[in-house]
Amino acid sequence: MKYFTEFIIYHEDIPMPEETKLCPLLWKADDFDSDGDFYYDNIDKRWTHLELESKELDELNSKLYIYVYREHNRHYDSSPDTMKLRRYIEYKIQGEYNYNVIISKIKNPAIASFQFETFKNTHYLDFLKTVYFFLKHSNGSLVNSGMYHNAEQFAQDFLADEDI
Repeated sequence: MKYFTEFIIYHEDIPMPEETKLCPLLWKADDFDSDGDFYYDNIDKRWTHLELESKELDELNSKLYIYVYREHNRHYDSSPDTMKLRRYIEYKIQGEYNYNVIISKIKNPAIASFQFETFKNTHYLDFLKTVYFFLKHSNGSLVNSGMYHNAEQFAQDFLADEDI
C-alpha cells in the first residue's frame, strides 16, 4: 500500500532543526538524493524547502517534501509550492484560529508543509516521528488534520503505541 500524507504546521518563525533529524531513515539509505535551499549559505537555518528521496532497489522509493512560508524574514522569493502556504496566514487574520492558544500567541508566523509518500511502513513511521519532532521543536500546531494538535496530542493520536 502506498501512503501519501501532508501535515500543515503553524509555528513561530524560528530556525529549522538540523536537516538530518528530519526523516533520518531516508538520510541513512544506501542511495538517496537531497535538494533544497537548505544548502544555501547565510540563511541562518531559515530555509524554505527540502526534498529528500530514498532510492530503493525495489523501486519503492520514499519521498519527503518540506516547504516553509515565513510572513517575514524571507531572504529571497519563495517557490510556488511555498507561496501556497500563505493562505494559512490569511486564515488567522480572518479569525480561523482565534480559539487555538498556540497560534494566538504567535507573533512572527511561519507555516510548514510536511509531505511524504512511501510504500514502506518503517519509513511512514519515521515520517510521523519527524512531524512529532518538529511540533516539539517549533511548539507549533497542526492545522489540517480536522483537529488542532500540539506535539503531545499528535503523539497520542498518531504514535500511541510507539516509543518516541
